[in-house]
Amino acid sequence: MRLRRRSQRIPGRIPSGFNTPGTSSWGLREFHVHGMAIAGPWTTLGSTFCPKGTPVAGDLSKHPAEEDQPKVASMKRLVTFVGKFADWKRLDAVLYAAKEYEAKFPDVGTAIVGTGPPDAVEKYHTMAKTLGLERTVFLGPKGQDVLAELFSMSEVGMFPSYKEPFGMVFIECMACGCPTIGANSGGPTEFVKPEQGVLIEEEPEWHSDEGMQRLGGKVAAQVIKALEEDWKKTKGAGCVDFVTKNFSTVAQVEGMLANMKEWSGA
Repeated sequence: MRLRRRSQRIPGRIPSGFNTPGTSSWGLREFHVHGMAIAGPWTTLGSTFCPKGTPVAGDLSKHPAEEDQPKVASMKRLVTFVGKFADWKRLDAVLYAAKEYEAKFPDVGTAIVGTGPPDAVEKYHTMAKTLGLERTVFLGPKGQDVLAELFSMSEVGMFPSYKEPFGMVFIECMACGCPTIGANSGGPTEFVKPEQGVLIEEEPEWHSDEGMQRLGGKVAAQVIKALEEDWKKTKGAGCVDFVTKNFSTVAQVEGMLANMKEWSGA
């Protein structure tokens, strides 16, 4: 194989799972390295998704609906979920978890980012009211800039999806200096290590309400641990470093060039 020069484009080789449908942080564009033009759906890590230094006080109030503003006023720390309102994202477990850790920490609130079919939206709003969640706010879908702000002000991100194909939201969250909590299944098992967060054990009966409550209890236990041990302080910088070394555009391109060099026999 001969490497083609700048006048010819080399399609980007994306690691398994990176081109998952619905991923928001990829955009097709060309990247020039060592005289070669490499086209591919490179991420906005390092430009959009990076620590913003945004505080909960003041900045969070820009995003909730008017009726949720009183909830925000009492929040000094934030835990964030981002995902579509689909059963395999297991937002039910997040809400069950919020009931536990919000009861333990009166200054902690929960941001729910995402949306879904009208019946799913109604289901989760109703569930939050039934559980009596006083500091959980539904923010709807948000763009990358807002997500980066929310991750930057959050103590931890929780994404307990079942067999997440890859888990780009974990990478985006960690890029902002925010540790993550996920489930021990799917793509996140390949890269979420204790230095960046934790993966909870799967719940075989998660399709049942009892199983979902048990899963929520597991999530809550880890959120409580993250808050008590101040993971944002002890793991945050390491999260950013990990993403920079493994998932930034430069890291992707350098890895791809190394592969091409190996293929060419150079």
